Amino acid sequence: MRSRYSAFALGGLGAYLLETWDRDSRPAELTAETLDARDNDWLGLEILDSGVSGARGSVEFKARCVPRDGSVTQPQTLHERSRFRRRGGAWVYVDGVLDPAPETPRASSVSRNAPCPCGSGKKAKRCCHA
Repeated sequence: MRSRYSAFALGGLGAYLLETWDRDSRPAELTAETLDARDNDWLGLEILDSGVSGARGSVEFKARCVPRDGSVTQPQTLHERSRFRRRGGAWVYVDGVLDPAPETPRASSVSRNAPCPCGSGKKAKRCCHA
């Protein structure tokens, strides 16, 4: 994830972005030249969560940017949960969900007296995890 973010931030690395995009999910019309375009000035990457299960992985992140066309002057935030797959020993990007809903922890991972992870302010035993 960090290397793909860096490629977008630096620009001119469209070929690398294509190589690290799973061939089964990559849009056919996508080209290295299209990916070389720097539409945004990228300001930072924050990894929120990541996980691996066998040959599959996911990364939830927030990346801040400002569009280069000047249409917006305040930094914008791209929040995505990306899925990756290991192919030939390398991780490749499969797809992502923008502004993903928070993942709900398993009921067994939340203490009965802890605040419910849904954000209601109630104890877990009196809310979603009853």
